Amino acid sequence: MKVFLSNVVVSFLLIATGRALAAPSPALDDFNHYQWNRANFILKNGKTDTQPWYEWWYYKVVLPESAESFYAVYGVVNPWDLHSSLAGTRSYVGFGDFSKKIMIDQKYSLQQFNASYDKMDVRIGERNSANDQHFEGELTDSIYGTEKWNIVIKKKWSFNAMGWAMKIPHITNIAWFPAQADATCSGTIESAGKVHTFKDAPCYQDRNWGNSFPDWWTWIVSNHFNEEKDAVLAVGGGLPEILGQKKFASVSVGFKFRGKVYSFRPNDLDIVHSHIKWGEWLVSAQNSKIRIEIEASAPREKFMDLQFMMPKGEVFHDYETLTGHLVVRVYQKAKNSSGYVFTGELTSDEAGIEYGSKNANKMHLEMLNSK
Repeated sequence: MKVFLSNVVVSFLLIATGRALAAPSPALDDFNHYQWNRANFILKNGKTDTQPWYEWWYYKVVLPESAESFYAVYGVVNPWDLHSSLAGTRSYVGFGDFSKKIMIDQKYSLQQFNASYDKMDVRIGERNSANDQHFEGELTDSIYGTEKWNIVIKKKWSFNAMGWAMKIPHITNIAWFPAQADATCSGTIESAGKVHTFKDAPCYQDRNWGNSFPDWWTWIVSNHFNEEKDAVLAVGGGLPEILGQKKFASVSVGFKFRGKVYSFRPNDLDIVHSHIKWGEWLVSAQNSKIRIEIEASAPREKFMDLQFMMPKGEVFHDYETLTGHLVVRVYQKAKNSSGYVFTGELTSDEAGIEYGSKNANKMHLEMLNSK
């Protein structure tokens, strides 16, 4: 009960802070643009942020017919640190093929990184670029050879996972924005000598940025369900710093179902419960109209360890699969009653699931103890 009351107090404080600082704010899609030093750029004050910083743009593509899945990520760490005074400083491009267990993370200098404050446009090196309509790249690895991708992405839905909190700079140490929580992709991927050509495949693009990493995070997403072709789920959260304090572990939930969008955010005092550690992804969320119960799972061998460089040089281990099993049970508010009535069940075997942590040893123990 003490934990619950503490969380409620924190939430009220955050809501009060958000209302007090409310002002004309950028459009939601502006958060898909480059965020580092953006306020100084807009104000034209000549200042440059020199605090630890990271941000990246992440894309995933799933091919349901062959149960194959891929990701691409474009990022930068400490973009002000031209003399590499911090160990994590770099720009980089990553690519992964989950079915072949191929994972490449190629480092570039800061001078090879370019991004726009006015639109979503990132370029790293000579062959890697990404925007909100197209992303492509080419990486060569001594083990896996050359991996290439050239893909058009079409947005269908974005989810404001952080609500008003996203418009208050530095309220948390990490921000997450599923800019294209629901999208389709068409194009080609060349991996392990095989060319994959696809059209209107389910895909996704999100953003992360901030000053430091949370103690742990989680992510559950799918826009390809067996029962409802237009249903979409996006879940994300963990244990970040909020106003400098690590006391409020939580997740936000976005759910698109039968033409309606439902948002569940702890900072809006929505009811969201989660039991999450390695091997267990259980979330429930409800409001005055709907209740959903979420269960996600995947065998250990489906996961790969995506390693993200933190600003000071530590490695954050992020275990992820893009073909996990997901069950969403839907209950809608009953008429003339305080209860909820079971509406239906959604299932997917093309769900993105991840659990990441600063503490690699703790994660490995949790993996060994998982089912």
